[in-house]
Amino acid sequence: MLLLSSHTVEDPPSPCPPGLGHSRHLGESGSGKTEATKLVLRYLAAIHHKHNVTQQILEAAPLLESFGNAKTVRNDNSSRFGKYVEIYLEEGVISGAITSQYLMEKSRIVFQAKDERNYHIFYEMLSGLPPQQRQAFYLQDAETYYYLNQGGDCGIAGKSDREDFLRLLAAMEILHFTPDDQASIFRVLSSILHLGNVYFQRYEADGQEVASVVSAQEIRVVAELLQISPEGLQKAITHKVTETMREKIYTPLTVESAVDARDAVAKILYSLLFRWLTERINGQVYPRHHALSISILDIYGFEDLSFNSFEQLCINYANEYLQFFFNRIVFREEQEEYSREQIPWQDILFSDNQACIDLISSKPHGILRILDDQSCFPQATDHTFLQKCHYHHGNNQIYLKPKMPLPEFTIKHFAGPVTYQVHKFLDKNYDQVGQEVLDLFSHSKNKMVANLFLVHAEVVGQHRGHARKSSTVTRRHQPPTVSTKFTLSLLELVDKMQRCNSSFIRCIKPNGQKEPGVFETELVSRQLRYSGILETIRIRREGYPVRLAFNVFLFRYKSLVGLKQPPAPDGENCVIMLSKLVPLRPGAYQVGVTKLFLKEDVYQLLESKRERVRQVAALTLQRYTRMFFVRKRYKEFRTKIIRLQAHCRGFLTRKRYLKMKKSLVKFRSLIHMYVNRKRYVKMKLEARRKAEEERRRREEELTKREVVNVTHLVIPAELGYLLQAAAGGRELHSDCLALVQAPHIQEEKQLTLPLDINNFPFSRYVRLYFREPKFGMLTVPLEMTLTRTDDALQQEALELFIMILRFMGDPHLNGAQENLFGNYIIQRGLANQGLRDEILAQLANQVWRNPNHDNAERGWLLLLGCVCCFPPSTSLHTHLLK
Repeated sequence: MLLLSSHTVEDPPSPCPPGLGHSRHLGESGSGKTEATKLVLRYLAAIHHKHNVTQQILEAAPLLESFGNAKTVRNDNSSRFGKYVEIYLEEGVISGAITSQYLMEKSRIVFQAKDERNYHIFYEMLSGLPPQQRQAFYLQDAETYYYLNQGGDCGIAGKSDREDFLRLLAAMEILHFTPDDQASIFRVLSSILHLGNVYFQRYEADGQEVASVVSAQEIRVVAELLQISPEGLQKAITHKVTETMREKIYTPLTVESAVDARDAVAKILYSLLFRWLTERINGQVYPRHHALSISILDIYGFEDLSFNSFEQLCINYANEYLQFFFNRIVFREEQEEYSREQIPWQDILFSDNQACIDLISSKPHGILRILDDQSCFPQATDHTFLQKCHYHHGNNQIYLKPKMPLPEFTIKHFAGPVTYQVHKFLDKNYDQVGQEVLDLFSHSKNKMVANLFLVHAEVVGQHRGHARKSSTVTRRHQPPTVSTKFTLSLLELVDKMQRCNSSFIRCIKPNGQKEPGVFETELVSRQLRYSGILETIRIRREGYPVRLAFNVFLFRYKSLVGLKQPPAPDGENCVIMLSKLVPLRPGAYQVGVTKLFLKEDVYQLLESKRERVRQVAALTLQRYTRMFFVRKRYKEFRTKIIRLQAHCRGFLTRKRYLKMKKSLVKFRSLIHMYVNRKRYVKMKLEARRKAEEERRRREEELTKREVVNVTHLVIPAELGYLLQAAAGGRELHSDCLALVQAPHIQEEKQLTLPLDINNFPFSRYVRLYFREPKFGMLTVPLEMTLTRTDDALQQEALELFIMILRFMGDPHLNGAQENLFGNYIIQRGLANQGLRDEILAQLANQVWRNPNHDNAERGWLLLLGCVCCFPPSTSLHTHLLK
């Protein structure tokens, strides 16, 4: 099948119009025609790939499959319409496609036989729509709708309607269906389901039995979804409108007629929606130029069900016509080629189904013609139609009347006899909706619904205009029936096929139970027989199945006789070459005008010799080719070996060089290490010597202030903790230290001493206020205070003197510790007024005639800090100033 598709593209037959090829899939219902079509499409998309267009063409298949396929007794995914896909190629790449749909089975929308289903889209929509949309469209489960539950089980084993619905949405996205378009599509589908649940009841009015709507709620739901008037919808399906010159007459319908009117509305809604989908898809993938094209036809196969009605007659008629087309292409062209090549040949009879086609559709008394004529008479019934068929075709060998008076007839088709029940043949053939229905839906507020019916109304109006011009006074114009439109569509389809190079793919159904891995010999043999394959094999076997043009034959076998160039292409040279290659017998070959005809055994002998020669040539070519590659590999290998040797030598040289370099670097590093170590030891000793000298210098500087060793003198524990913390560099916080703001001293431009300053030497203060008239630097702690202080302050004053000794003479205090020490002494003076004169007197005593300059400097600094923080008493002020 894929090889045939490839040959159709790469090598189109010469009689074909420029750039056209056609592939026709034939077979019974359920034999795999739809799957074969999808495989061919995928193959063409793979070898002639153009991402965007190709993807859209492939995604159109599942979309049309959901809307045009349904479950039947014989097939779970039966195509209920004819799909004719034209794939256009531009410079070897798919540039677009046009999909045409023919002969859609509209009756399935309103009726399904037992164990059958409606079109897949209804079940997929009910399974896959989100709850919000289901609620918005008033949808329930499939079993609640009359148009879906007539066949029984609403599911198919192995098919997930929900997953197929998600794939359908993805296909719509790729084909650029907007969310509004999708919502409008599901709105129309939902309205069809609700329309099927509109029921009627009988009641009498003016002595006539008429129909009234029972389920008014469904009418309102349908009207809301389609955005039309509910009153107008109810009147459209319960009344018939007759137009006169002056007015419109509304006649109530019976229940049966009202059901037919309801079903007609549902069918036209779905058929218009399906046609719109097809046109929308074509608009997305329409080719820019009509160049080379490959056409693929996928149509429903021959059907013989337990109950065969008008739909099966149309389907089988289409298959009869397509089988006739196959016979004409295969059998008649076979014999025409013998005549064209002037080959003596006796015609072989084959099963020609022209009689069956004439029985069904010929003028004036074909079955479909009789049905159309009966549809024009208001009083005609299915019974009158059947009687006319019996009258005109009762003596026809392929038309059988029932032995009992039953409403049926039998036709002997090419695939076998089929019995048709004529119930509702006329109603199904008429299938028209009134002008009032078209007007009602054309004025819908839903844009999509209005556009569907406006386009349809224009087509109907044009048809009526042409019909009025051709109608006579005695015959009133009648709208085209289903059979008329069906026949026109079929003829249009066949006309397209005739303009193409047709290739046929026969699909064989292995069994009737839809089971995998089961092969029924009788069923397969019957299909091979009635499809004409066995007759084709017989004709080929009795004739000359191999036909080669003279130039092709001479070019193909010239190597067997040692010729480099073929001789002149004529029959004599072909016979001479053939006689050199194989032993000839009478009837083994025939020479035509342009071709040489061969029996199969002769051709096989030629091919076996050619194959042996080609095999020897191939072996020789392989031998030289292998030698060439071996020699080439040897040269490459030798070059690589030489290069490897050079790399190895270079590697070893580099390795020795690196080893020598490493040794040299190591030797140099040892020398550098020795020199650096020697230099380091020298620098280390020098640094140690300098550090020792620095230490000694600092110790000497520190010991300059030390008159005697005072480091052993005891100081308060609190002060010791603070000094230790200050040595560690930590921030100190203690109640014993007061943050004293520096006093603001008003600067005086002229400072003068008291005039009697000389009357107050410090020795006078010593005599007056010291306990003992001794004044001079002390190097040991006091045993009693210098001044006459209170007894309660005696011990604290002695501790303060020890701290003054430590402050002035301790060489181990750093800067922070000295500040802390001095602040601590000043804090004690600030805290106790009675100790202030004692502190000042002790400091004056220690700095007086102090031989150690550094020690005295520390005392003066502390004295300065004290007089800055607290003033001396009046008795001490003038003496201290002196």
